[in-house]
Amino acid sequence: MGLAGSVLEERLNRTNTPHWYCAKEVGDWQTVWLSLQSASRPDCLLDELQIFFDNSTGRYRNQTGVEIRTVDFGGVGGIAALDPALPQLTSVYQELIDALVAVGYEVRKDLFGAPYDWRLAADGLAQVGYYANLTAMIEGAVASNGGTKALLLAHSMGNLVSLAFLRSHTPAWRAQHIAALIGLSGPWGGSVTAMKGSISGDTFDISALPHDIFRPLQSIAPSGPWLFPDADVYGSEVLVETTGGAQYTAADSQRLLQDLNLTQQVAVFDRVRSTTHPLPQLDIPVHCMHGLMAGNSTEEHFLYDVDKFGAAVPPAPALVRKGKGDGTVNLKSLESCKRLGPYADVRTFQDTTHTDILTDARVVLAIIEIAEANRPSSPVQHHAL
Repeated sequence: MGLAGSVLEERLNRTNTPHWYCAKEVGDWQTVWLSLQSASRPDCLLDELQIFFDNSTGRYRNQTGVEIRTVDFGGVGGIAALDPALPQLTSVYQELIDALVAVGYEVRKDLFGAPYDWRLAADGLAQVGYYANLTAMIEGAVASNGGTKALLLAHSMGNLVSLAFLRSHTPAWRAQHIAALIGLSGPWGGSVTAMKGSISGDTFDISALPHDIFRPLQSIAPSGPWLFPDADVYGSEVLVETTGGAQYTAADSQRLLQDLNLTQQVAVFDRVRSTTHPLPQLDIPVHCMHGLMAGNSTEEHFLYDVDKFGAAVPPAPALVRKGKGDGTVNLKSLESCKRLGPYADVRTFQDTTHTDILTDARVVLAIIEIAEANRPSSPVQHHAL
């Protein structure tokens, strides 16, 4: 799943909170991302989701007194909808799951989900055991389905999660266990919008929210710089500038973070980027699918009305220039799937967005066709969403 697309639960045992109305003790696990209750107190929510990097040990930790975990690993409860209590209003993978079940797939038999902590990049996911658990799940599923290889499916940031996972295994392991990767809306070359999250905050196009409401988390999360534009893809194009004359290309990303005094993202930048960039050549089929909106729909350049960046949170961009893409990821990044080697192919679906691709009937049909082509009569093909 993509950035912020997996359900997260928390358990609290806190001494200090930012406000009197923030909970200190919750003995049982409860949904923190995303429930109406947690969203109604965004200051509490964002404080509880803070994550910290220890540069001396190279390890990450949660906010003091806060435990965070994903939901229903191996099942689909953590990816079907963002709020399990409101599945119809917060659906994510639900329609695709229903379509696969309708053609004979069974959850936890040959259809599996792998939610992840989207605050982390690949190095942090490895630390919390995510990749070890994913390896065990795939090996067990392949074995229980008579040796039928797994067909992986990922959306948005999940493509980078999958790419780092595949790189961590040997060619022999991939040849034995992986049939192909289906990559939806892949930010293979990063997204200019990701830079806005660290600079001034990104509201995910929810206009009623203050522009910087999520910035406290976006400006420290390791997943932020992991999604920054890649210099190999964006070249010398100026992506961010100030009215005072400061300019930043993709190659200037670390300088941008330094100027903003975002010391944690500076510290993790090289380690998170190295897990997937430069893009490697893959020795398995990669079926990339992405939407393309008509006209200029996707942010590609920000102008900030400040002399220069500093520790203070900047205002929202004074000017935004848009170009081709799916509304979130720039076209040149989506098409960078071709850089993954001769086994990669790219399909474009007109007039569907970065997130709507998950429910686009054309895309769902294309996924089922790939799945059916890889599905022996018995046993059934294993899919990991």
